[in-house]
Amino acid sequence: MKIVIIGGGAAGTACATRLRRLNENDEIIILEKGNVLASANCGLPYLLSGIVEDGKMLVGTTPEQMKQKYNVDCRLNAEVEFINREDKTVAVKGREPENYDKLIITTGAYQLRPDIDGILGEQIFTVNNLESIYKIKEFIKLNQPKNIVVMGGGYTGVETAENLMRLGLKVSIVEASPHLLPGLDRDMAALLHNYLRGKGLGLYLNRKIRKFGDKQVTLDNGLTFAYDMAIIATGVRPDQRLSILSDLEIGKSGGIKVNEHMQTSDKDIYAAGDDVEVTDYVTGQPVRMALAGLAVKEARIIADHLGGLDSRFEHALGTSIIKIFGMTAASTGAGEEKLKKAGIAYKSFNLYGFDHAAYMPDNELMLLKLLFDDDGRLLGAQAAGRGNISKRIDILALAIQTGMTAPELENVEFAYAPPFSSGKDTINILGSMADNILGERVKLLDYDALQKQKGEVMLIDIRTPRDFETGHLPAAVNIPLTALRHNMNAIPHEKKVVLYCRYGAGSYAAARILINRGFDNIYILNGGLELYNEILRDEAETEALSGNP
Repeated sequence: MKIVIIGGGAAGTACATRLRRLNENDEIIILEKGNVLASANCGLPYLLSGIVEDGKMLVGTTPEQMKQKYNVDCRLNAEVEFINREDKTVAVKGREPENYDKLIITTGAYQLRPDIDGILGEQIFTVNNLESIYKIKEFIKLNQPKNIVVMGGGYTGVETAENLMRLGLKVSIVEASPHLLPGLDRDMAALLHNYLRGKGLGLYLNRKIRKFGDKQVTLDNGLTFAYDMAIIATGVRPDQRLSILSDLEIGKSGGIKVNEHMQTSDKDIYAAGDDVEVTDYVTGQPVRMALAGLAVKEARIIADHLGGLDSRFEHALGTSIIKIFGMTAASTGAGEEKLKKAGIAYKSFNLYGFDHAAYMPDNELMLLKLLFDDDGRLLGAQAAGRGNISKRIDILALAIQTGMTAPELENVEFAYAPPFSSGKDTINILGSMADNILGERVKLLDYDALQKQKGEVMLIDIRTPRDFETGHLPAAVNIPLTALRHNMNAIPHEKKVVLYCRYGAGSYAAARILINRGFDNIYILNGGLELYNEILRDEAETEALSGNP
């Protein structure tokens, strides 16, 4: 059997090597329009700053190595222009057509340049391959730019901004959404915003670039600021040219429609990677997810099916993570916006916790968020902070995929020693809190709800008088946790009473005291004073920089 793979990225090469391990006799050809194979594009921003010292480190293999190790014929600079499904051939630019028995499309996505005045200027770049990074580095070397604007606050945009800042450049991000990183909710993104501003990043949120001048950027609200170079990182679009020309079925999400074996509407043509449509694990809706890990999994499914194995791709969860300077942020499953759009009712809460025993010198604080439904089904999770975020988000992703309920997290057993965790890990505490919420043993009030109900609730700060004096919410009264039982008469029954401390643990203990004394109007402030202040600060600074001039 002759198998032709269009695209020599991670999915294409992974598919080819798996095919060869399953069958020694198939003829396998990779047609790659670029000049390298298996380029690790996720590492491109780090080549800018020198964290990755040499672009060769991002090239996974060569045609010679693929031939020697796997007997796969890899042809570089081979751009496929058309697929003839009747003749089962592909037209290759400047070369003879190639016939196939089975065809695999792994062409990936491309960086979109929006239709904006001035966007084709010589000082404006994209980040999509090694060549694009070399162009940026050459421009920086020759022109010594000082002010850089990054258009787009997704993962590539934020990583690119970080690595340009590492070069000592002044960088600003312009993002059309209310916050950075689509995997995070607004409350979780607030931590990241404040942290990056503290590093010197300019953040223009809820704003779009209307025009690129020679030395000045104009935003949609008329605000202007100086720039010397721009990076376009507004997200990728599927490269659907071949699939449209060959009349393959396109799904509702705009991706190539495939079945569980990654077969397209033509049973002899398969597809994997950024171009395909998959099913969202949480919502059940068709989506596209541009994630390298998913692309490689999909490629393996194709190879298995062609090799006679009954492997199936069922769904995509969408787990992602990013590290910016010393801060890590991660998400898995669905966030609030996606759940609302899908019409899925949910409960959620935020929880501060430490990544290992508090008495250890390198202990770090983390903020986690859990989303679940009335039956306890896990819908999503997010985490941000300086601690071991990857460990927690991976655990939560696995919990979602295995059907674990939110309360069941309380009893998960983890390896424990003081440098790695606590006797009761933060994941266990997430489970305890979810169980308390579902069992109606505690009621939460979040930042937005409190802002709307100011003046209608009684705010009680349960910290010590000394902590209270360092800063507290307006109109709050100070009744320390240790004095709560002696001040029952000061607490009303006829309106909401909201308790808070710095992180939330103390206010939960205080709430239980009052509830056990017959109060049914007790709430705790979600995320405590710490999260409230993060969101408040983020709102103020966003308005100051991104608001109308």
